Amino acid sequence: MKTDNERKPRLLGWAAATAMVLIATGWQLVTRAGVRSELAPWDLALLRYGVPALLLAPVWRRCGLRPAGLPAWRLAALVAGAGLPFGLLAMAGASFAPAAHMGALLPGASPLLVAALGALVFGSRPGLSQGCGLALLATGLALITLPGWTSGTGHWRGDALFLVAALLWATYTLALRGGGLTAWESAAVISAWSALCVVPLWIAAYASGRSLMFHASPRQVALQVLWQGCLAGVVGLAVFAAAVRRLGPAATSAAGALVPALVAVGGWLLLDEPLGLAGWCGIATVAAGAWMASRPPRPASGARAVPAGTAPAGKTGTA
Repeated sequence: MKTDNERKPRLLGWAAATAMVLIATGWQLVTRAGVRSELAPWDLALLRYGVPALLLAPVWRRCGLRPAGLPAWRLAALVAGAGLPFGLLAMAGASFAPAAHMGALLPGASPLLVAALGALVFGSRPGLSQGCGLALLATGLALITLPGWTSGTGHWRGDALFLVAALLWATYTLALRGGGLTAWESAAVISAWSALCVVPLWIAAYASGRSLMFHASPRQVALQVLWQGCLAGVVGLAVFAAAVRRLGPAATSAAGALVPALVAVGGWLLLDEPLGLAGWCGIATVAAGAWMASRPPRPASGARAVPAGTAPAGKTGTA
């Protein structure tokens, strides 16, 4: 029988995983709500990376914008995969496609792409459970996206941007391994570089009249500061790291499999974005596939094992 001292870390881990899932879900819903208001993707990107860059300034000032021993190519992959390019693509995609598509495609496509890149780079092969999970993911993604590619809704544009963002996240996932950075250091450096890049972009957008941040309601701006900058940019990282430390990466990724379903329900109830039968079936299939794909793989003989990948929803999209 487990003692209280043995149960406490697990309970804290599941509490952290629950917070991680709620923050990831809320971030995607708030992003979709933001681009449906007066705010543009570059407005959201300014808040998403500028606020964490300020809050985590002591960290990146200590380790430096170019941490010692970190190659330039790895730094570029980290910033592109989890920083401004990823964020802008995800936020621009939310301008064209419903929140449910974002909730499914970002966490759903990333494990597929990480597995493919892992096979090319590390020679890893998924186990039986992983392979079945990846097949379910591919099936679910097809159910969700195909109607948008054949109808006149224009959702396919958002779906395409989400897929490219998922590819960047997969690159980040592989670049993070062996980089030698702590979770706080990687988040601080990524936010600082992204803020340096997004500020001139935002100034140019504002000067040309393509930013209406100062015309948006104070409530909407405050909501975005809270979710983009504070919760997704800082708190999400802390609870993700705590969940991984106490539960392990597999269990944490399995908890993240709830995100697609929660985003779909939230989009339906809060944003008036209903899904058809194929869409709901796709969401359920993606969630099941993400859970199965998060099972630890059996490494092939002589190959380094590389997990199928954690979704941006699990960090998820918050580093």
